[in-house]
Amino acid sequence: MAKVRQVRFTADAREMALPDGSWDLLFVRRRGSPLMVIQTGQIAAPLAVDSQAGDEMLTIAFKPEVYMPRLPGRLTFSQGTVCPVEADRSFWIGPERFEVPRFDNVEHLVAALARRGVLERDPVVSRALQGAHQRLDERSIQRHFAEVTGLGLKAFQQIARAHEAARLLRDGKTASQVAAELEFSDQAHLTHSLRRFLGQTPRQITRHGGGS
Repeated sequence: MAKVRQVRFTADAREMALPDGSWDLLFVRRRGSPLMVIQTGQIAAPLAVDSQAGDEMLTIAFKPEVYMPRLPGRLTFSQGTVCPVEADRSFWIGPERFEVPRFDNVEHLVAALARRGVLERDPVVSRALQGAHQRLDERSIQRHFAEVTGLGLKAFQQIARAHEAARLLRDGKTASQVAAELEFSDQAHLTHSLRRFLGQTPRQITRHGGGS
């Protein structure tokens, strides 16, 4: 599990979901509507998410090496899969039924998902992200990575570098310093990467503290 977020919107809002290497399990209660449970896959570009006053959302974000064998990243890339919900109290993933969690007991749901084999940790993806040596050849690793996560390893590395660049810019470094430190070919390459993955230019990130 990467992180858990709970929010209740007091006004209409538009948020930008950014590529960050994680995929999510969402518990969304729109104002006046039944609970929805959605498994979302990886994304490779910013995505606008609109909410209305009164909407509530609990988000469980999972690290890329954690996946659902029945529905791997290849099948969920840039889309959401709706899970059946029973009386707002439980939901189904395949043939398995789980209780809808609260913010303070999310760990119990994650443990149950793993115990019943709905969630697994993939060692090939984990080692690839760490840059560790593997017995598989590079082509096999790339294929396996894309099957499990929905994105190629190179795309993950580019996304991670964009977020690191944004962090350095917020810390006060100039665009030229960041481009050199993170080995972008030039400042224009840095700007292109930040626009592609974070939807902002270096100047916008520095001015508004965005990109995270």
